[in-house]
Amino acid sequence: MEDVRKCETCGRLDVLYVYALPGIAMSVGNCAECLCQDAYPLWIAEANTEATGGLEHAAEWWRESLTFKDGKYVTIAEALSVS
Repeated sequence: MEDVRKCETCGRLDVLYVYALPGIAMSVGNCAECLCQDAYPLWIAEANTEATGGLEHAAEWWRESLTFKDGKYVTIAEALSVS
């Protein structure tokens, strides 16, 4: 029997893969789809962006990295932009 848990990025109940996040000294448990998308949990995207001083100070690769918000994958810049 497989161990099904809540994905830390999209919230789907699924088998999780635990791995270290690129550019961040921590690991998460993501489903296969979030793993393939290289998606960061939104709370990590928010905290790491704040730690860098905001989107304007973040590296381009970080701004273009993916997270999951409102049911879809979006860039961190899109997720954190104030409209």
